[in-house]
Amino acid sequence: MSRTPPELDTVGPVLRPGAGRAWAFILLVALYVLPGIVGHEPWKQDETYIADIVRTMLASGDAVVPRTAGAAFMEKPPLYYWVAGALATAASPLLPLHDGARLATGVFVLLACAALARCGRGWVDAQYGRTAVCVLLACFGLAAYAHLMLTDTALLAGIALGMAGLPHWRTRPGASGLQIGTGVGIGFLAKGLIAPGVFGLAAVLLPLCCARWRTRAYARTVLAALLAALPWLTLWPAALWLRDPALFHDWIWTNNIGRFTGFAVPELGAAHDPGFWARNLWWITFPALPLAALALWRERARLRGDERMQSALVLVAVIFGVLVASRSARGGYALPLLLPLSLLGAHSALTLAPRVEAAWRVLARILFGGIAVALWLAWIYIMCAPAPAGLADFLPPHPDRHVDVIKLACALAATVAAARLRLAALHTWVTGIALCWILVAALFLPWIDDVKSYRQVFATLAPALGSGCVASWGVAESERAMLHYYAGIVTERLETRPRSACTLILLENPEGRLPQCSDAASWQPVWDGARPADHHEHFWLFRRAPGAATCTDR
Repeated sequence: MSRTPPELDTVGPVLRPGAGRAWAFILLVALYVLPGIVGHEPWKQDETYIADIVRTMLASGDAVVPRTAGAAFMEKPPLYYWVAGALATAASPLLPLHDGARLATGVFVLLACAALARCGRGWVDAQYGRTAVCVLLACFGLAAYAHLMLTDTALLAGIALGMAGLPHWRTRPGASGLQIGTGVGIGFLAKGLIAPGVFGLAAVLLPLCCARWRTRAYARTVLAALLAALPWLTLWPAALWLRDPALFHDWIWTNNIGRFTGFAVPELGAAHDPGFWARNLWWITFPALPLAALALWRERARLRGDERMQSALVLVAVIFGVLVASRSARGGYALPLLLPLSLLGAHSALTLAPRVEAAWRVLARILFGGIAVALWLAWIYIMCAPAPAGLADFLPPHPDRHVDVIKLACALAATVAAARLRLAALHTWVTGIALCWILVAALFLPWIDDVKSYRQVFATLAPALGSGCVASWGVAESERAMLHYYAGIVTERLETRPRSACTLILLENPEGRLPQCSDAASWQPVWDGARPADHHEHFWLFRRAPGAATCTDR
């Protein structure tokens, strides 16, 4: 088994990004992950339906079938919802349900960081593990998704746990397989067949491509992993099958195979634009991808005998292949790719030439220092200007200029501390990302929440609804989930129930267009509303006289 590369021992302490006390590393990870986890309403897109699923699951006691807006939601298995529900219940005296549920993201991201650190420590040493985590935290892709309710964060934790079992496969195949199988199981209950598919393909490719993995110890590791994963892979699907075979078919066939092969897209999932990953993968994986590429180039001569590099490279190839082959694409889907890239990139981060290290440190201070200054200037402008017209697309028309003294003090303290620190380039980069997010969370979060939240929209809608049923036309899944979450309303969708006898109809379109089969004279507008600064979504409520013709009656 490969151990610490000799050249790492020659690197001075100033250039080793993970050098320093363990508590400082833990503090940095906490300051990166925790700010902004709580303190705002559910945001579109994933947070809206996840919050409603968690509330429905807690209210109904049904832990098998996730439901949102009154309908079964079989896109993903329920692990994230289980954890989110447990945390929301535990935090309920202090936090609203959606904030308590969002703590699940923090738990899964921290678990992924701990598992990646363990993986790096197992392959090389503790210093290498901490550096791999710093490379992960440095990625813009993780920063974009690490503070939202997102089931992909549970998949990230599962993949990281599986990777953490790989270093000891030769000496402790049973324990290694147990950890790999557990990670596969967690990933499966988070997102379905992705984690079993990734590790299954990697398990086949490793011995095919690398002679060092063709041993009995590897076979025992794979067998132990299969046995460890089996309960995770079977118990919930069996319970779902016993509950409703049609829902099981919807989950396994439509939402797993259908999304991957494309026959369920765009009806389900985001359509795969052929150029999506070419446009987005570079920023999602930066700087892990260039660091990993540099490490592979510099250490190409050692690839044939380095199991760390072999396993990480195979995982990179498999995950990238899955992303490209899938007919559904979103930025969050690439989060698992960051893990093996970070494991590879840690080597480059530890062995950068002094000039490169210094240049990267200067770039980080200029980039994130400039962003921090811009955030402070924007905040001052909003607080002082009569109307923030230049920020109309990001802030409500009349933002509340109340100053939260505690948040302001935290923002000032974080800015001063970051400016005074003298760190290695990688730590400077991660600190800069953490600082910018802390400033956004402390200074702008209430205003951003006013723009992205549906609470005020549906609070003004509720008095106009009265009693009785409400039909809907063109109202998307996220909006229906928020209507149920805030107002307890489940609409009868005219797209699926055109004979609805409801005398109220809620539309979502900018012009308030009624369905083509509706008689406009029979419907009278009674309310309309939208989120502040939202120029794409607008809601309209119409009322019709009892007995007016429905779509199928005309």
